[in-house]
Amino acid sequence: MTNRRNKLLKQLMKEAKGETETKLLKLTMERICADMCEYYSKFYANEGPGAMVYVPDAEDQKKSMFYLTVDHMINALDDFNKRDMDGVAEVMKKAIARAEPIDPEKESLFIIQDKDNMSLVHYKHDCENANFIKM
Repeated sequence: MTNRRNKLLKQLMKEAKGETETKLLKLTMERICADMCEYYSKFYANEGPGAMVYVPDAEDQKKSMFYLTVDHMINALDDFNKRDMDGVAEVMKKAIARAEPIDPEKESLFIIQDKDNMSLVHYKHDCENANFIKM
């Protein structure tokens, strides 16, 4: 993730006060995810099934984007269940179920985690009018 993009996202997040601004922020994050599809397929080839995680408000820029394999997602799910974090546990369950059968040349899977919530984004590259499927 470039320093410029991180600064832009942080600025957008601080200023997102209305519905229009919130939509703009989400569109910006989706655009960044679309750019990351190539990286997703490389990680998938090297490490196996998983999901790219994007943390827009990470304090350390180097930790704003990383790849979680299914094994790591299962460990995270166990941790969320132990902490009674039902919402994020449900997102992780969906991520695990979607990560295993994905064809990385045609699809990518992203988890977006900010201070307030976690969401799952499944992007189908080759789909006519390709778009994000939010879980």
